[in-house]
Amino acid sequence: MSDFLLSVDQLKCLRNDYAHNNCSICVDLCPERAINTDRRKLKIDESACTLCHGCIGVCPTEAIESQKFEPNFYIAKEIAFENNEIKQKLIGESLKMSCKDLGACLAVFDESHIISLALKSQRKIELDLSGCELCDLNKNGKLKTCIDMFILESINFLSEFAPKKVPSVIAVKKDERRNFFKTIFKRSANIAEEINEGEIERPKTKIPLKRILLKNAIKDAIEEENRFVAGNYGFAVTKEITKDCSNCKSCVEFCPTNALFYSNDYSKIYFQSGKCTDCSICNDICAPKAFVDGFEKDMSVFAFDKAKTAIELDMRPCRSCNMAFASKNGEDICPICDGYEKNFSDMFLTAEELEAALKEIITETGATSGKDMGKVMGVASKKLAGLAEGRAISAKVKELLG
Repeated sequence: MSDFLLSVDQLKCLRNDYAHNNCSICVDLCPERAINTDRRKLKIDESACTLCHGCIGVCPTEAIESQKFEPNFYIAKEIAFENNEIKQKLIGESLKMSCKDLGACLAVFDESHIISLALKSQRKIELDLSGCELCDLNKNGKLKTCIDMFILESINFLSEFAPKKVPSVIAVKKDERRNFFKTIFKRSANIAEEINEGEIERPKTKIPLKRILLKNAIKDAIEEENRFVAGNYGFAVTKEITKDCSNCKSCVEFCPTNALFYSNDYSKIYFQSGKCTDCSICNDICAPKAFVDGFEKDMSVFAFDKAKTAIELDMRPCRSCNMAFASKNGEDICPICDGYEKNFSDMFLTAEELEAALKEIITETGATSGKDMGKVMGVASKKLAGLAEGRAISAKVKELLG
């Protein structure tokens, strides 16, 4: 078994959930081009990887894992540390987050981590970016741009949701280059013992742990039933479905976090913002492009996983096959049967012809009740093969036999 510290959980990777998903966030970010794809599966080149951990921060599903630094564990441990008997001594102090102290690039923390820690901590959060411009890992400015994006989203949200919790940013300093790298790499060598104390056991969940941390932090901060924000934040999206929906069920079946689901009678599709990672699989897989994206403004809806109706379907029984389908404009025939009638009407029986043929078969077999359905179907399947769909035959036989 490899001693390499990073691994890819292919079952969490979006490329595994949907064959046509081409997510490449981690590939594009990696300053050393150590991440690539081999037959659509992520691969990490151990010889090229510098363990900056930036790929962990940008992955929306937490498919890339580290055995030496886990941001969710760090956040949870800092919060737990403050809840012990010395909590009161920490009030007024600051918690400085620096790559020189962590042994990992600050890009490992996305906005979910930063907001969660800021809301839950009794200390003032300080984000130290003083070494970013000097860092050899910041090739082409990719990691610094990523860090800036996460921090900006966090500050914008906290500025209106909890102004007193906005973290401060330590600007770039002209540190001596050699001392900077000596510090960070020495710290990286000891990080396992000081932070993780061994390998991390991750609970099995479809929802990323950073999303759970974020929702719990917002829950604790919400004082009223509905808490609205004015800004648009990427971690809280909404999905609506237009009447162009064909009710093919693909979006629900392929959603990796079950953010989309049906009502018990399949007449509605619900959406939960708090579970959505904005992977866009539903948008990509929808043939009629019926999805309309937006941003959730009510943080109670996001944090407490309240379901909203994405679309209410007009479910009707098809006059031909008798199967329920979503009628768009009051049609009484499902798209499949409608296509048959329009394109193959000379090859298939109409609903009236099918009923007449089945009544004749029922008379021939002497069937009188539903108990005789098997006998009728046996004869009908042979006589009507190629002339009518099996499900249409079955539904009509069941109707005629009562």
